[in-house]
Amino acid sequence: MGTHSAMSSEAVQLPIVLETVDETVATALAVGLAMPHRPVIDATTRELVGHLRALMAEDLGFDEDPAVQALFREGYRVLDLTRRPTSESTHFGAYQYMREVGLLTRRFADVYRERQEQDGQIDG
Repeated sequence: MGTHSAMSSEAVQLPIVLETVDETVATALAVGLAMPHRPVIDATTRELVGHLRALMAEDLGFDEDPAVQALFREGYRVLDLTRRPTSESTHFGAYQYMREVGLLTRRFADVYRERQEQDGQIDG
């Protein structure tokens, strides 16, 4: 892990399975005729936040890549507890937050995937 890894003390050190990350992101970003029910939004958001934290705990080249540094700043902004929906938030607000976390998680997964491919060790 890099010296600038996010929430490394909070993140459970489990291997990142990109297939699972991709499936969760696809669920969050799927376009339907109606919004998912609020419990589905909340559960998907929790799962995405877990994936995002795990990805932010990885060494993604923070020290040498300004684009990765910008991505981490966005990650910290999105994960700020004051931005997260609460039970009092509107259904649409929770949905929008889920999609924002999904898009950001996808970007982090792409960087992670690229670094794994460069190192020759991709898990799927």
